[in-house]
Amino acid sequence: MIKFDCFIFDVDATLVDTETVIDNIWKTWAKSVGIDFSLVQQHIHGRKIEETLRCVNSVLASDEQILAVKSIAVNEMKKATAIPGALEFVSKLDQGSWAIATSGPRNIASTSLHAAGFELPRVMVCAEEVSKGKPEPEPFLVAAKMLNVSPEQCVAFEDSPVGIKSAKTAGCYTIALLTSHDAVDLAEADLIVDGFDSLILSKVEDKYCLAIRSNI
Repeated sequence: MIKFDCFIFDVDATLVDTETVIDNIWKTWAKSVGIDFSLVQQHIHGRKIEETLRCVNSVLASDEQILAVKSIAVNEMKKATAIPGALEFVSKLDQGSWAIATSGPRNIASTSLHAAGFELPRVMVCAEEVSKGKPEPEPFLVAAKMLNVSPEQCVAFEDSPVGIKSAKTAGCYTIALLTSHDAVDLAEADLIVDGFDSLILSKVEDKYCLAIRSNI
C-alpha cells in the first residue's frame, strides 16, 4: 500500500477515452494540408499541438495551423467518453486534492472532460499555463504547486512515455495506464496497471491510500 496527499491526471487516454477522437482530429487536419497521416501519428500523443506540428514539419507550426487543429478538436472532443473506472475513482477524491496536467488547450480539455461526465477540478494546468510542455516536468511542477504540496506528495496518472517522463522528472510517483501504449513503452513508470479497476483507493485520516487489487 502506498500513501499520498494529491493526484494529478493527464486527460487524453487517462481520464477520457480520446484515442480514436485524437486520431480523427489529426487525420482531418492531415488531409486538409495534403500530408499522409502516418507521418503525423507517431507525434500526436502527449504533446502540445504546436509541438506535434513542429515534429511533423517546422514550417507547419504556424498560428494559422494551430488554430485549424484547435477548431477541429473542439467539435471532435464532444464525442469523448470516460475511461472505464475513471469517473468512479475521481468521485472519491476531494475537490482540492486532484488536478489536471495536460498538453491540450484549456477549452479542448474542458470540452472532453465535460463530455465524459467529469466535474472540472479547481486546478487545471493546460497548454496555456506552461512554457515547456511534456516531456519537460513543468506541467506537474505547476500542478503540485497549485495544490500546495510537493511533487513527491503526488501520484501522477499517465498513459504515454512523454507524460511519464514529465511526471517522473517532476518527482511524482507515476502510475501508467495500459490504454494507449504497451507496457514496454511505459517501463519508466513506478507502477503499470491495466486500468483504474486494478486499484483500491481508500482514505486514512488525511492520507489517500492505494493498493493493488488481487486477482485471487
